[in-house]
Amino acid sequence: MKLTKMGISVAAAVAALLFATFGTAIASAPTAADGTFTQTAVTGFEIRIAGANVIIEQTTQGVISGTLSGTIEDTVRVVIHSDGTFEAKGTTICACSVDGKQGLVEFAVTDQGEQISPDSSRFTGRAVITRTTGDLSGLSGRLDIAGTVDIPSGLSTIGYSGHIHLHP
Repeated sequence: MKLTKMGISVAAAVAALLFATFGTAIASAPTAADGTFTQTAVTGFEIRIAGANVIIEQTTQGVISGTLSGTIEDTVRVVIHSDGTFEAKGTTICACSVDGKQGLVEFAVTDQGEQISPDSSRFTGRAVITRTTGDLSGLSGRLDIAGTVDIPSGLSTIGYSGHIHLHP
């Protein structure tokens, strides 16, 4: 097949238009994300003993600020061992805004920590985006988390940092 100069120019123009329209979405890099999850109220709480362990099932509400902003609801299961160490696993659902886009973002959260005083524990872990809706459909990411628990109130303040990516 023989291409003319005009045919090559049209093909180049179409390629340039496609790249201008879709190229940035295809080539966009993950965005750094950081901020704070702040639990403000315990809305559900159950405790039980299993051998030498204490198991807590807790639901909290709060806010998230920083790259992601909005309200959160956490559901977590914490296993506390007799030596004061613990592991936690749960779900955080955020009615979030990211760069002016709105939607729900669900995170799978895992962490481990230790009691550091009679009134405080500290922990580290990760939050991975597992589901999204609305304008945030296609958002993915992983956040490293580190925080403290105020033991008398059961509430945590959690810093997060990592990367998120809104796929087209």
